[in-house]
Amino acid sequence: MDLDLQRSGPWIGAGGLFVMLWLVVSTVLYAPWWGVLLHLVVLAAFVPRLVRLSRDRPVRATWVPLEAFAAWVAVNALGVVAFSWSF
Repeated sequence: MDLDLQRSGPWIGAGGLFVMLWLVVSTVLYAPWWGVLLHLVVLAAFVPRLVRLSRDRPVRATWVPLEAFAAWVAVNALGVVAFSWSF
């Protein structure tokens, strides 16, 4: 199977951001409403990046969900340490 990331890269990136949306929404289990909103704002910042990379470098668009995951981990770490988010 030959993977053509020039064509499928943006779709893989978009699917990955939808998975990240699921992770963001699931933070409602331990984060306050404003923490979930913060997660949504941070995730929304990756949408223009995905659109830009989809046009310019479609192969690199596959990495956007991984970057969004790293940001999700960072926001969670900040919330747990600074604001005592917990179950």
